[in-house]
Amino acid sequence: MNVLALDSSQKIRVGLKKGEDLFEISYTGEKKHAEILPVILEKLLDEMGLKVKDLDVVGVGIGPGGLTGLRVGIATVVGLVSPYDIPVAPLNSFEMAAKSCPIDGVVLVARRARKGYHYCAVYLKGEELNPLREPGVVSDEELKELTNEFSPKIVLKDDILISPVVLVEESEKLFKEKKTIHYYEIEPLYLQKSIAELNWEKKKRG
Repeated sequence: MNVLALDSSQKIRVGLKKGEDLFEISYTGEKKHAEILPVILEKLLDEMGLKVKDLDVVGVGIGPGGLTGLRVGIATVVGLVSPYDIPVAPLNSFEMAAKSCPIDGVVLVARRARKGYHYCAVYLKGEELNPLREPGVVSDEELKELTNEFSPKIVLKDDILISPVVLVEESEKLFKEKKTIHYYEIEPLYLQKSIAELNWEKKKRG
C-alpha cells in the first residue's frame, strides 16, 4: 500500500509509505511552507520511485494550527489528488500530536492562538485515544484551570511534535475503515474566534 501523509499546522511533517518502506521528514527550517512543501513532496516521491497516481490515500492535517500553514498543506494536497480523485484522510492535528506521545496517560495539547488565548484539547491516551475535552479556544486563565482540573501526565504546548509515522498509520487506518473523504470535502479545523466573541464569553464568566 502506498500512503502519503503530511501536517503543516506548525512545522512541516511528512511521511511516505511504499509497501513496507517508510520515509519521514520533519522540516524545521526558515523557508515558508508554500515554498518548501512542494519541493519536499516531489523529492520524496521521486526517491521512493512513486508518482502521485500510485498513491492509495493521502492524509492531511486539518488543524487546529496556524491558518497560513494549514491552508498551504490543504491546498497542496488538493492539487496533488484532484486529478486522480485519490481518497483523503483528514487528520486532527492535536489528536496526531497526542498519539505521537511515547507514553500513555492524560495528554493536554495547547498552542498559542492570539494574545491571551490558546487552542486547547485534552485526551486520554491508551490503546485508543479518547477525548476528554474537544479542541477549542481558551483564555490563558482557563488553560491554567484545565491543567489543574485534568492534572495531565503530558503537556504539549506551542512547539508540538507530530510524528510522520503516526500520520501515515492513521491515514492507512482511515482508508481501511472506509473513513476517507473526497478532496472537495476537506474542511480545516479553524477555531479562532473574534476578539468580540472572546471578550463577551469572558464577561459572562465574570
